[in-house]
Amino acid sequence: MTVPAAVPPFPPLSATPLGLDARALLDAMEPFVVRHVSRSDPAWREEVARKTDKTRRRLRRRRLLGWIGVARRDQRRIEAEYAEAWSRKGFAPYAGDDRSATVMAWQYGDAAMFATAASGSRARLLVLMRAVAFLRPRSVLEVGCGNGVNLLCLAARFPDVRFAGVELTRGGVDVLRGALREPELPAALATFSPEAPADRRAHRRIAVHRGTAARLPFRDGAFDLVYSSLALEQMEEVREDALSEMARVAARHTLMLEPFAESNAAGLPLDYRRARDHFAGAVRDLPRYGLEPVLVTDDLPGEIFLRPCLAICRKRGAA
Repeated sequence: MTVPAAVPPFPPLSATPLGLDARALLDAMEPFVVRHVSRSDPAWREEVARKTDKTRRRLRRRRLLGWIGVARRDQRRIEAEYAEAWSRKGFAPYAGDDRSATVMAWQYGDAAMFATAASGSRARLLVLMRAVAFLRPRSVLEVGCGNGVNLLCLAARFPDVRFAGVELTRGGVDVLRGALREPELPAALATFSPEAPADRRAHRRIAVHRGTAARLPFRDGAFDLVYSSLALEQMEEVREDALSEMARVAARHTLMLEPFAESNAAGLPLDYRRARDHFAGAVRDLPRYGLEPVLVTDDLPGEIFLRPCLAICRKRGAA
């Protein structure tokens, strides 16, 4: 495996062996883009200013008062918040015709746009699909699988791979288990998948578990690939345990598509992380968990306050 640089600046997506570039990700996002804009557009500048002001006010309050008067995002609060969100959301936002979906400011390279959250989800799913095709695992675990959209689409795309997921919230698990009872992949997800399903019944074989990433209910080396996608970002309170557990149950590789510190080290993303006690994990720290980065890029779309970074690691000692 070619090893792109594991220290900033990270190489562009096109330099990785995933067969992707910026155009492919922008095309994946397009069905959920409401409006393309320039960085000088008044609406864009207003949204950037609004988000920046809100974040800096919270950061100033945090510096003055610590956590007094600031609701800390611990795991219990996150569980309650997302349990309700997953239950309410279902799969409607992935159909592309949900006019009630919230529109947010997204950026990717020189591109700026207002789009729904599904735009970023679809781009990240395409990255995951190409990573699975490249790594060729026989078994895959998603940590923090939410409502299971990634797992459902991946299982349909790769029917010969054994997939499993762990999710903290009852709401997310219930939505996923509901989909597993369907005879075929829900129509909204078949369309949402950026690469066509190979078997629309394969999703029924996914194993789903409710639990915490800090104590994964699997034996050592149970899965060829263990991955997370904007899930560790909600686990700062248990980040050390979660990374240790991901490394423990991985036999060959881990993949993390997360807002690593190196890619969010200045401006609004840095202020956002500090103001909310958000994810502080760094690519440079992954070897402490026995994970050696072999492919790293942050050439990915993100909201204006967050830049995701892809880190694929080989488990130390893996064959």
